[in-house]
Amino acid sequence: MTGLKDTPPYFRDADRRTLLQNNYLFSKLSPKQIDRLAACIVGKSVLRGTSICAKGDPGSSLFVICRGTVKISVPSADGHDAVFNLIGKGDVFGEIALLDGRPRTADVVAITDCELFVIERRDFLPLVREEPEIALKMIEILCAKLRRTTEQAENLMFLHLPGRLAKALLRLSDGDGRSCERKVAVTQKDLGNIIGMSRESTNRQLRIWEEQEWVRLERGWIVILSPKALERIAESDTEGA
Repeated sequence: MTGLKDTPPYFRDADRRTLLQNNYLFSKLSPKQIDRLAACIVGKSVLRGTSICAKGDPGSSLFVICRGTVKISVPSADGHDAVFNLIGKGDVFGEIALLDGRPRTADVVAITDCELFVIERRDFLPLVREEPEIALKMIEILCAKLRRTTEQAENLMFLHLPGRLAKALLRLSDGDGRSCERKVAVTQKDLGNIIGMSRESTNRQLRIWEEQEWVRLERGWIVILSPKALERIAESDTEGA
């Protein structure tokens, strides 16, 4: 884990308990279990561009995102990444290697400044054995990721570029629906990798949608101005006309 730093003191003490209690994975723990786990977790601050872990690294810890967005990808021999997902606040990663004790299956890089908390395998597994609810939630998380991977493969095989792109943008903007505009922290290169298209093709389609005022392109961000328009494209899989 390169470039990870301990977070400021405000993250420690009561904040740890609150973060655990509010997280989907740990919400059913008893106060005693929360206290025990809170004493074990370590808060980390991660700067944008930091490599959090790499494929093949030992998988000794679980990560929960408190703030920011990270990219999950696998590098290829020709230097192009296969981007599996972008995940943000409240999401968990590192659970596969944590559970089976084998090396990491992917690279994880911070694409914004992030705050994480880290739980070591030696502290987490005893709780899984004691509390079946955690095991069930871990299964749900793994199943959700498998479903997403299956859907991503289906999209690559069966959908045209506009449909793939619209579905990817809507999924990546989930949870950011407080206003009409939804911001997605993603580069066009990473977005193209997610949908299996070149950056140039992705950019051309985004420029068309920008002219129609469905999206706005910013450096490192894509702002969705008309989610309903993208929903129509995703549902109909037209060529974006």
